[in-house]
Formats: sequence, C-alpha cells, structure tokens
Amino acid sequence: MVRFFLILLFSVLATFGEETFDPFKRSKDVPQNVQDLWKEYDPRKEALEIKIIKEWETSEVITRYVTFRVGTFKGVDSRIAAYYSFPKNSKRNAAFVWSHGGGQRAERKRGVYFARQGFATLDINWLGRPLEEGIEENTDWGNVDPTQGPRFYKKSLRKGWKQSMQPDDYTIDSVASPRNSNWFLLAVAARRAITFLEQQKEVDSDKIGFSGYSMGGMITMLVAMDSRLKAVAPMVGGTGFKYVDFPGGIEGSSIRNHFKHLDLYKKTMDPEGYWPLVQCPVLFITSTNDFHSTFERIYQSIHLLKHPNWRVSSNVHQNHGPGNEQWVLLNLWFEKYLKGKEVHIPETPSAELSVKGSVATYSVTPRDEKNLEGTDIYYSYDPNSRTRFWIHAKATNNLSKTTVDIPIHKELPLYIFASSRYRLSEPIELERGSASFFSINSDEKWIIPKKVNLQNLEKISKEEQVFEGFKNGIKDWSSRDNFSIKTYKFQSPLAKYSEDKNLCLLIDPKGKKVSVTIRLESKFLSRENNIGDFSYTQKIEGESHKEIIISKEAFKSSSDQKIEWSKIATMEISMMNRENKQRINLTSSGEDGYLKSIKLKASDINN
Repeated sequence: MVRFFLILLFSVLATFGEETFDPFKRSKDVPQNVQDLWKEYDPRKEALEIKIIKEWETSEVITRYVTFRVGTFKGVDSRIAAYYSFPKNSKRNAAFVWSHGGGQRAERKRGVYFARQGFATLDINWLGRPLEEGIEENTDWGNVDPTQGPRFYKKSLRKGWKQSMQPDDYTIDSVASPRNSNWFLLAVAARRAITFLEQQKEVDSDKIGFSGYSMGGMITMLVAMDSRLKAVAPMVGGTGFKYVDFPGGIEGSSIRNHFKHLDLYKKTMDPEGYWPLVQCPVLFITSTNDFHSTFERIYQSIHLLKHPNWRVSSNVHQNHGPGNEQWVLLNLWFEKYLKGKEVHIPETPSAELSVKGSVATYSVTPRDEKNLEGTDIYYSYDPNSRTRFWIHAKATNNLSKTTVDIPIHKELPLYIFASSRYRLSEPIELERGSASFFSINSDEKWIIPKKVNLQNLEKISKEEQVFEGFKNGIKDWSSRDNFSIKTYKFQSPLAKYSEDKNLCLLIDPKGKKVSVTIRLESKFLSRENNIGDFSYTQKIEGESHKEIIISKEAFKSSSDQKIEWSKIATMEISMMNRENKQRINLTSSGEDGYLKSIKLKASDINN
C-alpha cells in the first residue's frame, strides 16, 4: 500500500525536464546520415526515474512490472512500461532486452522462462497495450506518439502508424527529419532499455544483448550498433532495402511510396545505414516467405556487416513464423555470446554458384559434420519472395559437399540457398514446446537478368494432377505449431493446375470422428492477383480412407471473387478430433499420416 501511494505521489509531483533533443527548425540542420543522427545522443545522460509498480516472486524467479523515463519531448516526459525478470540467484546475470512486434505487448511469462534459463530480461511494452488487470499505469508517450493508433494505445494522438518523416503537432522537429519517424523514438526507448539493464544489480553490464520480433526485429537492428551490446538476434524483422521493388515490377513489393523524403529515409532510418555499423555477432531468425523481412533483403543487409560472425535460420515454406528449430537458436546464441559458454554453433555453410551456358551449379559445404542431420537445397525462379514456392532440389552428395545443377531460363531470375539441420546433444525446452534440432542457412545466391519477364514463368510450368502425394512427408509444407500445415505449392514455377478441376483430398480418419479445415489465401501476391481468402470445413469418420472432393464454389469467401488456382498463394490444412475437441498433429509423415494425397481432378460430385 505504501509503495502504490509513493508511486502515485511521485506521478503527481513530477515536473517537466529539459527537452531530450533540441528541435530542428531549419532543413539545413537536419542530419543526413546515421552517424550524425545519433552522434550527440547519450542514452545514459538522463535519469531513468524507475518506478516499480508490482513484483511477483517464485522460488526461482523475480519479475517486476516497472516504468522508466524515455525522455522529455515537447515539454512532457515519455515513460515506457516493461517486465523486468531475473533469476533468484544473487548473481550478476547475462541479460537482454526483448522488443515485441506490431499489435503485440510485453509478456511476463516470456521473462519467467528466460530467467529460468539464467538470463535477466527487460520486455518493453512500447505499443502501450494493457498488461495487468487492475494496474492502470502503463506506457505513456505524452506529447509524441510512435505507436499504431487508438486500436492498441488508448492515449494515441494519431489515427494510426506514422510512415513519413513529415512534421506534425506530435513530432520533435518542425521540418522534415528522421527524428519525426516513429522508428526514431522507438530506438531511443530501446537504448534507454539497455541503460536500464546495465544499472541493475542483478545484471552483468558487460553481457547485454537485444532481440525482438517483427517490428521488434526492426528496433533490434536500429540499436544493434550500440557498443554496449555483445550480441543481437532480430526475428522476422530488421532488414534494410524496404524501398526496393522486387524484380519484374511486382506492384506493392516495397514501401517507397510511403516516403516523401525517400533519400533522407534511406540515409538515416532504413536499416541499410545501420548494418555496416554493427560490431557484435548477429543471428537473424526468420522464415523463407516472410512479408516483413523478405528473403533477399536479409542477405543484402547481412552482407553489409564488416565482420563474418552472423547466421541466418529460416523456417522453410512459412511466413512470419519461426519454428522451434529457429527459436532454439535464440537460447544457444545468447548462451554463447552473452554467458560465454562453450556452445558450438556451426559456421554458415559455405556456398558456391557457377554458371555454364544455361545451367547453374550450386554447391554447399556444411560445417560440423559430426552433428549434421542433413542438408537441403531449395531454389525458385519467382521474384516474389513472399509467395515463392521453394523447390526442393534433387542434389548429389560427394563426401561433405552437396551439389545440384539447375536450369537457367530466359528473362527469369534464379534464387537458391541451402539449409543444414543439426542435432542437439539433448532436447531443449522452449517457452512453447521443445527442440531436438536446429537449422543454419547457407548464404543465398541469385542470378537476376537485366530484364525480368514474369510471363515466362508460365512457359516453364507443366500441367499437374497430383498436388501432393506425401511420399516425402511434409517436406514441401511448414508448420508453426506442429498441428496445421501450410504450403505455397500453388505458386510452384514448375507446375500449374487446370482451373476447371476440383480439389480432392484422400484422408485416413483412423476410426476417429474428425473435421478437416482448408484455408486458401491470396495475400502478398501482386495486388491485381489478390482475390481474397477462402475456407472450407467437412466432417469425416470411419475406419477406411475417405475421399472428399471440393468444388471451388463450396469454399466460403471473404470477397465476391471466385477461386483461381493460379492466384492462390497458400493452402493451410488443419484437423480436429470432434470427440475430445483436440487438434490433430499433421506434421507426422509416412504411413501414420492422416493425409494421404491431394489432387486436382474433375468430378460430377457437388459438395
């Protein structure tokens, strides 16, 4: 009761301090590069004025709901809420800041999990969404607003996310400036979070890292150059080159139209300008079809590093969703580079690409053969990385090297990479689930002709009836939760499916009463090819295989458009046991699988 009274009294008596940044009033004074933008800022200079709102304690972990001062902007203090969690061990621990993604919030249980792994963490609630029932005190940005609007932040000053660097009533500067970008304020808050950690008695200030998801990944890379950081791990976010269109003129593939001052954005706020300044090891955790950190932009960004200590790990055939084989690397990365433990993370597999005539030869040599489970090579001709179907190459193995020959087609690009899978000495429990393996990507290689003609994709594809035979399990599918599975096969450059055919699934219900749900999406195709979302659910039961044939018309649609197989980006399948209401694991393969085949074929049956 005394603590809450003091916090309230402090809030009432708080006075305005000096402005954290002197406003720019003339365009000629605005910084034109990353170094100049940040050279005068000292994240340690101003007092944090930490307030402990509430504390939870177990036998292993202490978690505190805290707020601290970000700075003073336009005459009012900005404060951010966070969960500070640490092991109850009377030690100075390795620590890292976690930054959540768009529309998300800080999570207490995440900090508890990592505290049990021996880390102190500060999970910052930059968006300002409610955290704890009965606690009103939260992030308060005051007279500025780097959030996503009133849908998430009740004190929002704008209707939504501010994309530009133009001035308005809620920006620091009165002229176009990178400090008017929402990203700048979020980066300031993140660097203040680093200061928070280094001041805590439970933290070893020489062992601090940073990680974040999606928009939090972007924030990670905007602060990664901070010399206090010893390792960073951006997740599905943090790439530069967001203003670059995909080859072939795919409409909507960049955000260049959001910026009236594109050149200033490129030089000061796009991560392109930050990556060359990062000195600590970087682990980029992502998915191959991520919409936010698109695949080629990851490698374009990483190649800007001045050191070779980086890794990329991708959940293949997935958008914006690392799998457990990626999540476990976050643990291993910080164990190695923050705690200084002898954790062996193999180097990035070396890769070579050569061209002779119309054939490209790609060779990859994985590291650490002892724990190597296998290496898979994937390629595609589709420049739209968000909806690209990665073709699993039939490669040859020569000792430790894996090699594949891939045809090159006129006016089409070629993209190719490998993923090496490694066994862990023992399973590692994660916040959600566990992992027995982890994967490391090779460098991606690409060949992009001066002219890209997307119509040529149709010339190399052949009519197919069998969509999936599951002979190789779910190699061409992905999962984020080990239940539903998703594929981009409708976008395969080597296959096309007749538009007059129906979808046919052969299912073994294994004597159970089950329901199967199919979801089709066109999202992230070019704008003219986005026909919306579609869904279908059917009940199945019995001891023998059941064939269900689904016409296009049987799908429920989010739009008034009709299904065209060529305009379906993803198909996701899930199943549920109707008797116990439990979801069925579809990631198992072989004879034990529920799904036996998927075909496109004609039928007179109407469902």
